[in-house]
Amino acid sequence: MRVAREQNAMARKTPVRWSKALERRVCRRLAAGELIHVIGREPGMPRPDTVAKWAAEKPEFASALISARRAGGRAPGARGRVTGFCADVAEAVFQRLCGGESLTRIAADPLMPGHSTLARWRNRFPEFEQLVQLGMRVRAERMADDGWEMAMAATPDTAYLTHVRLAQLRWMTGVMAPKQFRPKLVEPVAPETTTVLLRTFGVKTHPVTGERKVVSYTPNPETGTVECDDLEKGTEGWIEEPPEPVHPGTAWGRGERDW
Repeated sequence: MRVAREQNAMARKTPVRWSKALERRVCRRLAAGELIHVIGREPGMPRPDTVAKWAAEKPEFASALISARRAGGRAPGARGRVTGFCADVAEAVFQRLCGGESLTRIAADPLMPGHSTLARWRNRFPEFEQLVQLGMRVRAERMADDGWEMAMAATPDTAYLTHVRLAQLRWMTGVMAPKQFRPKLVEPVAPETTTVLLRTFGVKTHPVTGERKVVSYTPNPETGTVECDDLEKGTEGWIEEPPEPVHPGTAWGRGERDW
């Protein structure tokens, strides 16, 4: 239907006469990446069949037409989308992104570059990638505004649907403008742990003098080994077996050890 309407509109156009100025206008727009049938829709511009007739009658115009199409990224006789980079088309992509359209919808337009072409442009031309990123950020801001309006218009009956839509908007804005809208990841806080060390005591007997003294036994929290501390003799950290096994929740029983 759309194609038929466009063809009927072209058929009703008033024929235009060839002129050197009009030739230059057509070639300049073709070199910018525009399609001949798009140019032909405008009042005062020749239809595609008129351009073809002029090219057949005027070799110089045909040569200029071929050069213009090549400059616009289209081989002579090629049909379909623009493939060569064009600053005007890049600006049009940016304006449509700012208007709220997605790259998928823009690429679906037969008058715009396809997805693969846009991807190549973004990879090859840093200035175009910057335009796309800026356009996505503007689009994300528009979506954030839309989300606010949705939230304000929510009712008890539409609360769940609004919640689902807002969750999707939150994810999409985070993808399009991560610095502005992606939720900041928070590292989980490690739970605080408390280590309880049970210090127990035992009796040591000197093997010669028979002197008896009390020493302490403390488990090392890093190694788990029980250490005997004799602060008086400066043997702190000296490892010795405890006098008897310790059961959880109980203290060491008293025992005697050789000095």
